Amino acid sequence: MNDDRSLERAARSWLEDGPTQAPDRAVEAALLRIETTPQERDLRIPWRLPKMTTPARVATATVIGVLAVGGAFLFLGRPGQAVVGGPGPSTTPASAVAPTVVQTASPTPLATVAQPSPSPSILAGDVVYPGTYVPKFDPPMTFTIDKEVEHNCAPGFRCRGSINVNLPGWLDIEFGQPKIEAMIFRLDQLNDPARPGRLIDPPADLAAWIASRPGLTVTAQKAVTVGGLAATQLDVRTGNKDIGFGPIPGVTDPGFGLPPNWVGRLYVVPVHGRQVVISLHAEDGSIDELQPLVDSIVWR
Repeated sequence: MNDDRSLERAARSWLEDGPTQAPDRAVEAALLRIETTPQERDLRIPWRLPKMTTPARVATATVIGVLAVGGAFLFLGRPGQAVVGGPGPSTTPASAVAPTVVQTASPTPLATVAQPSPSPSILAGDVVYPGTYVPKFDPPMTFTIDKEVEHNCAPGFRCRGSINVNLPGWLDIEFGQPKIEAMIFRLDQLNDPARPGRLIDPPADLAAWIASRPGLTVTAQKAVTVGGLAATQLDVRTGNKDIGFGPIPGVTDPGFGLPPNWVGRLYVVPVHGRQVVISLHAEDGSIDELQPLVDSIVWR
């Protein structure tokens, strides 16, 4: 049985009668046809079946026949059933369904320096970007951060500052490495120089009291304004010992003071009956980079 018609009749007879064993001649002819037909993929990678014994060939032919019949049945589908991957009896034809267009947002390039926010925002979190902020500090105030974030900012990094403390009696923000740092304190009481361990109320001229502290050297002093209020600017340095001024309201430890061999700038500002001290320090000496932050302060 070498012609195609004889092979077709043998296969049809086997399918109709439902024998449990495939006809040897049909199987041999099918396998011979498979082995002698070029079978290569588009990528020209050969994938011929390996040589098999006669029982294995019979099993393979049986599997091929079952898959062929099952595949045809799945493709045609049963009456009243939807074909997998196709429309059901009552569904709209696929050609009539409008295609769905999915739009994806383009990635936003990371700016090296963010733009200041147009209106005051509540200061929160651990980092701060350019903008105007309302901290927890009391007396209430706002301040603006702009180019301070660019201090020693690495290329390609989104420049920002670090919020170290944000409390009603203490605000601490720093930028870059080596860092520049601005701290704002409220002093409700001071250490009593005459009686160690005792506290006193701040004098009316707090700037003069600070300047007179032993171990503190004032290198420059002038009258200025901060937030529209009269203030005193003191450029100072300390000796080999730290200097403590007094406790920070709401903070058990530490108190407000200056460490040994410290060089920086202090602003003493009476605000609505309270004494406020602004402390600026720059490890690399670039203290003037913090001046715009001080100039931006508005007492509310």
